[in-house]
Amino acid sequence: MSSTAKPTKLRRRATLFAGRLCLLLFLALILVPAGHAETLYQRSSALFELKARQANAKEYAFVVLGDSRSNDAMFKKALQAAAGYNPLFILHCGDYSNEGGVEETRNFLSLVDRYAVGIPLFVVPGNHENQKVFEKEIGPLHFTAQNQRLGLKVIALDNAREALQPSELSYLKMELARAPGATFVAMHVPPETDRWRGHTFTKGAAELERVVAASPAVQGLFFAHSHLYDRTEFGGVPAFISGGAGAPLVWASRYGERVFHIIVVRVKNGRASYQMVRLK
Repeated sequence: MSSTAKPTKLRRRATLFAGRLCLLLFLALILVPAGHAETLYQRSSALFELKARQANAKEYAFVVLGDSRSNDAMFKKALQAAAGYNPLFILHCGDYSNEGGVEETRNFLSLVDRYAVGIPLFVVPGNHENQKVFEKEIGPLHFTAQNQRLGLKVIALDNAREALQPSELSYLKMELARAPGATFVAMHVPPETDRWRGHTFTKGAAELERVVAASPAVQGLFFAHSHLYDRTEFGGVPAFISGGAGAPLVWASRYGERVFHIIVVRVKNGRASYQMVRLK
């Protein structure tokens, strides 16, 4: 055997070993259960980017829902109904749990994995969530989901303690400074208005209204917290309460409808329209 044969053979073996090692590492990554790989937000963000590349930029849809706690059967219906509209993503406006513990969170994630296959799902923190568990398993307390090609931006804020703090308002203003034409804002607790009283927030509400009114890009506002459906205007923009994905419906209310539901948001040529879909 020549003096160059051994090094060549060793290099081939090393290359083969490296290739097999890379394959094993790849398989290990894709076979890790979803509940143990990053946060739901990170997984959904990556999936959203893939779906957005394939979406029709002139016409697409997403689904809004909220308050799914205490009723897995109804939440299953909500996810299945949402999937039927082939949405870019689902926006959950908070309260996926009663106390936000690890077991409740795992159950929530398992339902999402089973009934919203291949659909990104972003969650706004609700007042029933556990902040530490939320940040570890679900995602950040405020975030932005956006795609430049679609001209779409969703800004999610944290007002789960029934107040919109100055830091959240600053984040909103920063994101709105470079907002595309189809921009939406979401948080858990609705602001107090002449129509919405009780189960609302006041600290930061007036400033939120001013900021929204001054931003022509904002086309819709989404809230939950009250277990019903309602639509009004806030800052001159369509505003919705969507708290009907499973939690016990309100006994009575001066406004809105006591109905389990989702909201389908359709964006066509840059303009949004809204459809409330009852769950049966």
